[in-house]
Amino acid sequence: MTKSILRACAVAALSVASHAALAQADTAAVDKNAELVVGWGEPVDTLNPATTGARDVGPLDVNMFDTLVWLTPDLKITPHLAKSWTLSDDGKTYTFELRDDVTFHDGTPFDAAAVVANIDYITDKDTQSNIGLNLLGPCKSAKATGQYTVEITCAQPYAPLLAQMGEPYLGIQSPAAIKKWGKDLGLHPTGTGPFEFVSYTPNQSVVVKRNEKYQWGPAAVGHAGPPDIAKITFQIVPNAQARVAQFQSGQSQIMQETPGIFWKALSPQTSRYTSLSVPITGMGIFAPINASKWPTDDVAVRRAIMYAVDREGVIKLAEAGVYPVNNTPLVKEVFGHDPSLEDMYPFDPDKAAETLKAAGWTKPGEFWEKDGKQLTLKLTAISTVSHYPLIAQAIQGYLRKAGMNAEVEQLATPAWLAANIHGDMSLTPLQYIAVDPDALHLWFLPDQYFNWSHYTNPELTDLINKGQQETDPDKRVKIYSDAQRIIMEQAVMMPIRENIDLVMMSNKLTGVTYSGGGFEYFGAASLAK
Repeated sequence: MTKSILRACAVAALSVASHAALAQADTAAVDKNAELVVGWGEPVDTLNPATTGARDVGPLDVNMFDTLVWLTPDLKITPHLAKSWTLSDDGKTYTFELRDDVTFHDGTPFDAAAVVANIDYITDKDTQSNIGLNLLGPCKSAKATGQYTVEITCAQPYAPLLAQMGEPYLGIQSPAAIKKWGKDLGLHPTGTGPFEFVSYTPNQSVVVKRNEKYQWGPAAVGHAGPPDIAKITFQIVPNAQARVAQFQSGQSQIMQETPGIFWKALSPQTSRYTSLSVPITGMGIFAPINASKWPTDDVAVRRAIMYAVDREGVIKLAEAGVYPVNNTPLVKEVFGHDPSLEDMYPFDPDKAAETLKAAGWTKPGEFWEKDGKQLTLKLTAISTVSHYPLIAQAIQGYLRKAGMNAEVEQLATPAWLAANIHGDMSLTPLQYIAVDPDALHLWFLPDQYFNWSHYTNPELTDLINKGQQETDPDKRVKIYSDAQRIIMEQAVMMPIRENIDLVMMSNKLTGVTYSGGGFEYFGAASLAK
């Protein structure tokens, strides 16, 4: 983008309202002393946005930390801590003009030096930043050119940076807190957001309170001043049935990760509950297919797997059919999504058989064989996240019907990660969140941590690298369309379904919205008396 386009974008965005926010409650009926309890589905690894690797920490952090830009639910880039921004002619330097009226929860002033301290902290090897470091890409140098002007410089043009600065994993932390708490920073999260940290009890709860000084919320949300809600307790309840029971009994007023069967049962009860589908953008729920290990090192086997699995059937079996199917590497909400790829692998068991036969596989008995070896597949799944084993088991059923001896192995997270990294699996269901198509580089470039398909292709690598540097939107669309076509033709990932957080709320709760990417935000929420 040119400088003028970026400036126009920033100014025009001030008038954009978050279309996902539910109607605000009548101000006369709002309980300004309300204490909200949220049934939360996943444990916390750390509340430090720079070092967390968890999707479910993102919504916690987006309520405690502000970002330089705010992403609307439809991924429009709007001002937040940065009032405006420009991009240099060579595409390597982003200049942000910052607000001058912001303070951190510990009283530290927010300014350009604070932004520099955050970039330095994220890029410091000792920090061991997770998602945050990846979101910065090659843009790892920051310099204050004025008290409220900061430059972020990239080693090469990096088009995704601006949108990715709106993810909570790049939430701005107090430089004083960074210095004071060091490796314990995740236990003392200190941002500028609408809510301040109160306490964290591992595997039990995260408690936050209203930031009474908050006057700098994103204009796109449509709520001025501090939150209406005084206190939020995120009650960590990984057991889905316990989370539902807590909600139905009134112990919580909102529940995230509502299981599909309960979503279908509770949604019609409009006199008591309100439902909100929060689309988590990126690559959806999908399964990398290991291209480096027998038998999935044979592209014919990978393609046969794609034809053999009925994705709609998987969703019905595993999750009551409440989610839409996804058939492409990027979900439809993400820039660069290519709908022309949706019909590449229809459910077609006969086509799966033809594909294997053409590649020299035979089926003398129940399962396919080649060179005296049976076609056996290992499906791994995280044992602590209930829907992944269910998805793996549903996929297993279709593969066995198609003559592939699929086995499911449930693993605790560390063992699951190790299996994926070392290629000790055939495929595994998972998710990845992103607000830009550059997410593909983490999964398909050589030597990337998440290259769990263990697949490299010089043409694909070149396309993804070009996509990072290209600033022309039309050219980027073409680049990512070509990249996704290679991924699908080589069948190194199986798209399964859209990634959606099914949120169920009491009718007394209104104004709940989410930032782009799918992170629930309570700064504009109200609870009726």
